[in-house]
Amino acid sequence: MEALTNLGINGTFLLTQIIHFLLLLWLLKVFVYTPVLNMLAERRERIEEGLKAAELAREEAARQRAELEKQLEEERRQAQARIAEITRQADQLREQILEEARKEAERIIAEAREEAQRERERILQEARKQVAELALVIAQKVVGETLDPQKQHQLIEKFLAGEQL
Repeated sequence: MEALTNLGINGTFLLTQIIHFLLLLWLLKVFVYTPVLNMLAERRERIEEGLKAAELAREEAARQRAELEKQLEEERRQAQARIAEITRQADQLREQILEEARKEAERIIAEAREEAQRERERILQEARKQVAELALVIAQKVVGETLDPQKQHQLIEKFLAGEQL
């Protein structure tokens, strides 16, 4: 210790200072350094947990986004299928209406033809009757005698049938 005294250092005071320094270091370690390190470790864990939670949320959002896009695509496909089905049904209905209209037109034309044919037959029958009556009148004038009604009818029937009188 004498060497320290020659240098102007008090040995007991130095020893006390070293003990106090070590004691202060131990107190700082126990009461400050360790709690601060623990607090920093907890904070680091919370930050890591937050980052993991954020990553999980991002992955979940991406998964939900993909699912929604898939669902949207399915809805689009179904809508297009419904549009195609409605278009097909409209075309089918249009064709059915056109076919019914054609059939109705054909029916009306057939009825008109039948009616025209009946009218033609009626007119021809009436014309034949008038021609036969005229022929009888002319024949009466030429022959100069009056025919009884029964004889007239017989002659008319023969004439209309195309037989010789």
